[in-house]
Amino acid sequence: MKFSAIKIFFGAGWLLLILFLISGYVYNRFSDIPNDRNWTMVSWKNQKDMFSGLVQCSLTAAEEMERKEELKEEIFSKTIRTEEIQNGFVFFFEQDLELLKIAMEYVLKEKACCPFFKFDISILPFDQGFAIQLSGSEEAKEFIREFVLDS
Repeated sequence: MKFSAIKIFFGAGWLLLILFLISGYVYNRFSDIPNDRNWTMVSWKNQKDMFSGLVQCSLTAAEEMERKEELKEEIFSKTIRTEEIQNGFVFFFEQDLELLKIAMEYVLKEKACCPFFKFDISILPFDQGFAIQLSGSEEAKEFIREFVLDS
């Protein structure tokens, strides 16, 4: 009696799993939602297609100069290493929680005025600090070079 109850329990489990998988297949096959609406990461190719080289900051020239000095002093003066990549730069920083908070605030401010940038913040393993990857189109890369790296 006990053995047959276990067989029924596991048999019902397999049956429910099969029904679940079939329902997913049926939903994807016959729903009117196209597959391209599903969420996917923005690849570099998609980012290039999205922005098509458009680089236009919404700050005035005076605001831009003020922001440049603020960023150089508060964040980029603390960079321990910079690497150039195909579509931008990666800035490495030491392990510093306060600096990481400032960097996160910086990213939020920059996304508001410069939507053509792609930001990736990485917390590095073994307390090696964090990195900010700032990238975009070729024009955005030159903007980064002039804005952050040139004095």
